[in-house]
Amino acid sequence: MKISPRESWPNTPQLQRYAYAALAVVCIGNLMYSLSIGGLDFSVYRSGAMTIFHNEGFDKELYVIDLLRLGPDFALPFTYPPFAALLFLPFAFLPQKVGIFLMMILAYAVAWWVATLIYNYVQKRGRTLPLQHRLGRYGTIALLAAIILLSGPWRRGLGLVQINPLIMLLVLWDFIRPATRIPRGLFIGIAGGIKLTPLAFGLILLMRKDFKGVITLGASFFITIIIGFIFLPQEAIEFWTSAVSDPSRVGNTNYLDNISIQGWLMHFGLSSGILLKVLHYGLIALLMAGTAWLIYRLEQRQLLISQIALNAFLMVSISPISWSHHNTWLPLLAIALWVDAFPLFIDQMSSAVRISALVFSWVGVVGLYISPMWIGIAVHGSLDRLEDIAPLGLILSAIPITALFSAVLLWIYSSLKTTNKPLV
Repeated sequence: MKISPRESWPNTPQLQRYAYAALAVVCIGNLMYSLSIGGLDFSVYRSGAMTIFHNEGFDKELYVIDLLRLGPDFALPFTYPPFAALLFLPFAFLPQKVGIFLMMILAYAVAWWVATLIYNYVQKRGRTLPLQHRLGRYGTIALLAAIILLSGPWRRGLGLVQINPLIMLLVLWDFIRPATRIPRGLFIGIAGGIKLTPLAFGLILLMRKDFKGVITLGASFFITIIIGFIFLPQEAIEFWTSAVSDPSRVGNTNYLDNISIQGWLMHFGLSSGILLKVLHYGLIALLMAGTAWLIYRLEQRQLLISQIALNAFLMVSISPISWSHHNTWLPLLAIALWVDAFPLFIDQMSSAVRISALVFSWVGVVGLYISPMWIGIAVHGSLDRLEDIAPLGLILSAIPITALFSAVLLWIYSSLKTTNKPLV
């Protein structure tokens, strides 16, 4: 007897339950790990907040180099502005595991929201996600959220209990909300007060000629600085005069998990010298100019998610150190390449450009989904002494981000060649 396609699949409610179950397993698994052996970065946030009132007898200063010491050769400093320490202050009065639990719930909520934004954007662009008709709207969003949480940036960030989902929430909300009474830029400025790198998103406002938004961003960021000086004057002076410009506080630039331009150039053997500087600043200038142009083109077509994803890639690339778990924006860039970059720009180019962009995109997205760190660890054969990983491990860990960088450059190139094409 011939079985119809519909009969060969479980019914939609059953598949939805599988999607919800998958999301639950991912969330519970991450939560158990973070509460037991994870939460390293959260411990730094909490320790920074504890310096304010010396909670639990913690008597270190905020910007000492060994704020959180975990061994004779391993210590972590607090690398954020004083405003961030004030923001983390409630966690100083909560047990650490309660704080971790709250941070994880926030991260899960953001992942669900990002999955919803992706779902809506794909529908708006006239595409259909795999299994969408079988899973329904919420089943598809649940599966998307699970896939996001399992990605390299999110998986690593959840294990560390990182602040990046909150940063992502503030930036996305600023662009997506109606800017009727409060101009855009307010929440981006606040995000910049927590962690300086989100200030890069001002480029979107600038290319839109939203000068009110640019001013609002600058004003809200300035207020976070003033708050730091009011409540933590000595710490604010120390941060803005010395700690902010000390790269050694963030880590080793040549560590295999660094996916910035400077990082992957060093992974390929350019450890120092004039050639590294020329290539580093040259590629930064190229990417900044190209991104500004492409954002302008995307704004013409009202392609918001692509603008945000592209600007996020610029932010991660130009920072001296961007650990792979800072790239929580990877799912948005993957979707932007699929629904916008290829159909509107790259597919209009020669076969050589199309094939190259396709290969670079797949290698970049899949490799970063796996995680540069885990690629390097697989080659190294151990979790120990990753600072001394062999050159081959560094090179292989850098291939995904280099490929994605190349795909973005081809997207920019395609937008230059299709300037006079009619808007779609």
